[in-house]
Amino acid sequence: MSDSIDSMKNRLKEINQELDKLIQEVNDLKVQREQVLYELSKLKVPKFRVNEDEIKKLEELLKRLDDEVQTRVLKPDEERRIFERIKETEKRLSMLRSVKSSLDKNNELRNRLDEIKKRLRELHEVIEPLLKEKEKLKNEIQKQIIIEKLRKYKALEREKQKEKGYNINLKFEKINKSEVKESIKRKLEKGEPVSLEELKVLYDEKQ
Repeated sequence: MSDSIDSMKNRLKEINQELDKLIQEVNDLKVQREQVLYELSKLKVPKFRVNEDEIKKLEELLKRLDDEVQTRVLKPDEERRIFERIKETEKRLSMLRSVKSSLDKNNELRNRLDEIKKRLRELHEVIEPLLKEKEKLKNEIQKQIIIEKLRKYKALEREKQKEKGYNINLKFEKINKSEVKESIKRKLEKGEPVSLEELKVLYDEKQ
């Protein structure tokens, strides 16, 4: 019985250690989830999508315009026109890159949020059976401890009853012996013959 209780206690210890690690991971993930949600709330996500091809074309245009300025001898009007176009192109390109960066960040955060949610579901599926097993073990250990205490109590009661019975028998034996001695004494007082065995009883000698 004691071995069985010890075995259950060891398993309970293992479960508690495992639960501690899993619950710590759950808590860490919840903190991460809150951080991701906070970042998402602060992120300004544009309502339109960015065309990757447009960014590529603008980058190519900017390179051509820059090359043109560097390699050609331009008239002042032409040079001013090209610089204006470069300025507009850079502005448009910067805006598109900023939008793309925000969208990419938004996707990254949402993907991370999905990963966290998925892992939390997985952990829940592992933790739930362990909690049930833990509760079952605690109840069983409690039950076995009570049974063990009752067993010991009953054994002690049986020993007490045995001892009580022995003491009662001893008491009756003493009473009977005392009566025999009194009978022998009366015989001696009356001058009646007394056997050797009776004398031994009278003087408590071992037979």
